[in-house]
Amino acid sequence: MRAVQVVGYHENLRMTEVPVPEPAGPFDVVVKIGGAGVCRTDLHILEGQWAEKSQVVLPYTIGHENAGWVHAVG
Repeated sequence: MRAVQVVGYHENLRMTEVPVPEPAGPFDVVVKIGGAGVCRTDLHILEGQWAEKSQVVLPYTIGHENAGWVHAVG
């Protein structure tokens, strides 16, 4: 599947191929995303402002303002 990722601070975002997630435990849910928004937190991560504080590991998939459909459950 495709994901928009931060691959380096102060660099353009990159559309990358990532593995399709699968539920690993009984309480896991995989959501097929219909839409995703970008918020200020994503911009802080892209700019590297929270690099030390948040312990973000690059590459990092941005977007946590999501809406979609349940695709699979654990």
